[in-house]
Amino acid sequence: MPPVDDEPVPARSLPESPISPAKVRAAGWRLADLWLPAVVLRESALTHNLDRFARWCREHGVDLAPHGKTTMAPQLWSAQLDRGAWAITAATVAQARIMREHGVPRVLIANEIVEPGQLAWLSGALADPGFEPLCLVDSDAALDLMLRHLPPAARPLPVLVELGVPGRRTGMRDAADALDLAERVARSERLRLAGIEGYEGVLPQHRDADALASARAWLDRLVDLLVRADERDVFADAEEIVVTAGGSGYPDLVADAFAAIPPLSRPVRRVIRSGCYLTHDDLGYERSSPLRSGADPDPLLPALSCFARVLSCPEPGRALLGVGKRDVSFDVDLPVVRAVHRGGERIPAAGQARVVELNDHHGFCDTEPGLLRVGDVVELGLSHPCTVFDKWQLIPVLDENDRVIDAIRTIF
Repeated sequence: MPPVDDEPVPARSLPESPISPAKVRAAGWRLADLWLPAVVLRESALTHNLDRFARWCREHGVDLAPHGKTTMAPQLWSAQLDRGAWAITAATVAQARIMREHGVPRVLIANEIVEPGQLAWLSGALADPGFEPLCLVDSDAALDLMLRHLPPAARPLPVLVELGVPGRRTGMRDAADALDLAERVARSERLRLAGIEGYEGVLPQHRDADALASARAWLDRLVDLLVRADERDVFADAEEIVVTAGGSGYPDLVADAFAAIPPLSRPVRRVIRSGCYLTHDDLGYERSSPLRSGADPDPLLPALSCFARVLSCPEPGRALLGVGKRDVSFDVDLPVVRAVHRGGERIPAAGQARVVELNDHHGFCDTEPGLLRVGDVVELGLSHPCTVFDKWQLIPVLDENDRVIDAIRTIF
């Protein structure tokens, strides 16, 4: 396949389409040249977040395997690896395949794999000494399917036993059952028990006392499972023991829990998997992240925004924007109005206008009467970047002077 940098792809917010990232960099465009609506990345905020979180991980003694499914962008995976990421995390084997094709050396597939064809692909990938996949298992039934359908490979497939949250998604509910499963994995010739995994991101992501106590209690269970598994000598063939959890809401709680792990029979690799730190956001992670503004002197910065045109002002206090569910995230929060751009001027408008509904291609915006006019450009802040990147194949990157200096290619 052509390198990402040189591959022309459809680009609905750029004046020319299809186009490659390399050609975008040479085009000399500005924000005013974009076709709206346009989701953009700010280079300064993106670089700040990459550097800030890499430093935070070093300070807290954890490795980072960021959720690459957040962006599915090889250029951004490279930036994370360049800053010391231990691996990139995928949610599916299909994502892991794309990551391998684009040079990611280690992929943690944070999911169960029971599809025969996908297990066959993993078996083939294990023949590549430059690529290490890891995956999860959470039941005897899943383990039986893995052992039945995983063809003989050049080396055993590294597997982590997953601890889950009752009522939520995958992962074993009972620690005793998880220990028994770990022993079964350790006895297998085709699998290698690499460690213990969980994901506290399925718990309520708030900073109130009850939510924090719930997350800490579950993380204590995860650490206890790790210690009890080691006591059963299930890691005898391992050079190190991997323990991993951590989304972008509670990485501090995970780091604290991992710091309390007592000495085990093997060195412990403590891995968090935060991914949305890369762009942060205006609402969801700004509420929950330990590196949110007001909670840290050097906070993460919102790096994603959307620019949309006012199409109609059909009644006082109501404007219709040319942006909808096909363009921006809406699963956690609706976009927020940051500013109005008119005649080359940026007019702050926070608190003066509110997006109240999204259709496929229209945004309903309630405003102070007279604030918005047809033709104005509204700057929107977004929430939950995971459901923004998948809507755009090519995302322009702007510098502080609104020049388009790059474009990020996504592969979903």
